[in-house]
Amino acid sequence: MIFMKVSVRLFAALFFIAVLAVNRSASAQTFVEGIVAVVGDEVVLRSEVDRQAQAFAYNSQIDPRTPGLWRQVLDGLINQKILLAKAKLDSVQVDASQVDNNLVQRLAYYTQQLGSEAEVVKYFGKSIAQLRAELREDLKGEMMIGTLRQKKLGGLTVSNEEVIAFYNTNKDSMPVVPAEVEIAHILIRPQADSLARASSLEKIKDVEKQLEEGGSFAELAKKYSDDPGSAQQGGDLGSAKRGSFVKPFEEAAFVLKEGETSGVVETIFGYHIIQLIERKGESIKARHILVKFDKSKLNDAAAITKLTEIRERIVSGQASFASQARLHSQDEATAQQGGDIIFPQTGSNRFPVEGLLAGFKETVDKLKVGEISEPVKVQLPNSDQYDYHIVSLKYRTEGHKMNLTDDYTRLKGLALQQRQAEMYEKWIASLRQEVYWKVKL
Repeated sequence: MIFMKVSVRLFAALFFIAVLAVNRSASAQTFVEGIVAVVGDEVVLRSEVDRQAQAFAYNSQIDPRTPGLWRQVLDGLINQKILLAKAKLDSVQVDASQVDNNLVQRLAYYTQQLGSEAEVVKYFGKSIAQLRAELREDLKGEMMIGTLRQKKLGGLTVSNEEVIAFYNTNKDSMPVVPAEVEIAHILIRPQADSLARASSLEKIKDVEKQLEEGGSFAELAKKYSDDPGSAQQGGDLGSAKRGSFVKPFEEAAFVLKEGETSGVVETIFGYHIIQLIERKGESIKARHILVKFDKSKLNDAAAITKLTEIRERIVSGQASFASQARLHSQDEATAQQGGDIIFPQTGSNRFPVEGLLAGFKETVDKLKVGEISEPVKVQLPNSDQYDYHIVSLKYRTEGHKMNLTDDYTRLKGLALQQRQAEMYEKWIASLRQEVYWKVKL
């Protein structure tokens, strides 16, 4: 990736949209463990509210004892139970394997953010087995509600007149849009020379032999692996879904059976031996031993020469940037879209300049719209990994207050969100009249 990694909020309570309004501190509330609300034939337990409040506080980066938070979460859960009752009434179905995949991702996210499974247990006050069972039901309910909500609100649209009216109403409070660019790139990775490859292959083959003789994978990973992020955990990479690894690694890992160990696998990083620990649907938990190529023996000159030749073909008009990206770029994520880089948080090809890696930002700052850079070396942060790129600047806008001329698509999205929120509030109010519910505090 060539943009700075932004923490993605995987866990978001779907309907906790009320503003904190209750002034009584959650820490001052003393409830007896048990039922705190009834919704139809379902109950809401205090422990359920506690757990959801903890999760919401963690993901919102606020104190779990924030005044009013506990009651806000209780109201949200009541709404969820009402919607869930409606989803069951409407016979809404969800894919069980997708529920399992989401569960793996949720637990992996918590483990990554908190540092270890032990910290997850400590934070939630439950064993992983207990948390997994509870989260699975939560996720299934969330997915059923999401499907129901999509059916109810997904077809809503806003007209051009409504977008303009939304802008005029909120003109004075419009946010500032940061400086943004649209860029495309072609990436070429410098290859290790034959001596570096031979040296690394000899080392990984020795590790493979020790494994075949009964050596411990975890201990050998600690001793030999060049991956500092996983070596001290015995090579454990944690749980990840398909698409998280580079292609050769993923192809080798996903054909393994649980407990099975691969042969030597070559990727851009070096040589790997992979062991599959667990598989759940399209997610796996694996560990590996990596022997990197000697970075001092990479053929940088060949990569620069190839990019220079590609650039000359584009600049001279012999070929388009997009066609050359599809033919030559070694970035699998962007090659088939003509080198266009997509900002993952929005799904748009327009994203903040400040979100670029340093090497890209410096390059883009020197370009005019329509220009293509000379080959540039870009180092990945906190890594010795680097690649060479040529970069095309397709669009640039300076920081500005959101307006109709430059930001119509964004404004349309905001206007639609407002309309959906209004419809949702009316829908919930209507359902609250249909379904019996009562708070028992």
